[in-house]
Amino acid sequence: MLDSGKKKTRESRTWIAIGATVSSIIVLVLFSFLLRCIKRRKERVKEEKANSQETGLLHLADGRLGNDYTYDALRGQKQEESQEFPLFPLHLAVEATQHFSDENKLGEGGFGAVYKGKLADGKEIAVKRLSRTSGQGLQEFKNEVTLIAKLQHKNLVRLFGCCLEENESLLIYEYMPNKSLDVFLFDSTRSVQLDWKRRISIINGIARGLLYLHEDSRLKIIHRDLKASNVLLNHEMNPKISDFGMARIFGGNQSEANTNRIVGTYGYMAPEYAMEGLFSVKSDVFSFGVLLLEIISGKKNTGFYLSELGQSLLSYVSDFLSFFLKNNIQ
Repeated sequence: MLDSGKKKTRESRTWIAIGATVSSIIVLVLFSFLLRCIKRRKERVKEEKANSQETGLLHLADGRLGNDYTYDALRGQKQEESQEFPLFPLHLAVEATQHFSDENKLGEGGFGAVYKGKLADGKEIAVKRLSRTSGQGLQEFKNEVTLIAKLQHKNLVRLFGCCLEENESLLIYEYMPNKSLDVFLFDSTRSVQLDWKRRISIINGIARGLLYLHEDSRLKIIHRDLKASNVLLNHEMNPKISDFGMARIFGGNQSEANTNRIVGTYGYMAPEYAMEGLFSVKSDVFSFGVLLLEIISGKKNTGFYLSELGQSLLSYVSDFLSFFLKNNIQ
């Protein structure tokens, strides 16, 4: 009877131990599951906040450009939006550019005109003014507002803010005193300022900016219009990639995309993009290769022609390399 009692006691202890172990495992599993839920919720809230900001900025530029807005009304956007992407009052832009005077006009593109401005504190800015008749400009405006505000790199032009007031749609950038790379590269007088050390520095800077867009930023971005005129130079001749109106964002593991709307500049486009609308990071790398040849040779791809052959710079280099490899590799 005693042995039987001891046996039952041992069995009870065993079941208690098993129960305690199972209970501990269940508690640990539940606790782990709870932690994962909390972590996922935080990530989802963070993602929703980022998406909310992008959606809000898109909403500012979509379907509302023809209406009048006051700066106070625009400042009513969520605080986190205005902190990351400040809204710029129209009267400051008007005063800085002297009412968008022709003397301050730096150039004009598909988006609209660009003006040099100077604020009351002496800070210089560049103001992109959307053309009211340009449908292409509206799409570029949307892209730049929602995209470049999220990017920060020393080789990307910095966007200070935007303005949507009184039928005006403006983007406010840092001012680049040396304008764009093509101004120096393809001018026989100014090109002497680009010695080999400086050209190599410019090449490295463009490559770093492109690497950031493709790999190191929180978004994978395909620029789609990389060319000499879209590389701006600051007072130290350091390059900054600009004009993200044509850029596209890739999400997740996406590596390529297809479009029926071919945008960009012929002469810099990869063949698969120009002919089939297929683009990827390789498209930007192709454009960078063309730009590299232009920086090295000082000749514009679309303006380089041999009188007897009628070749572009790209086809000339391709034929030369083919000839060289054919005759020097056994």
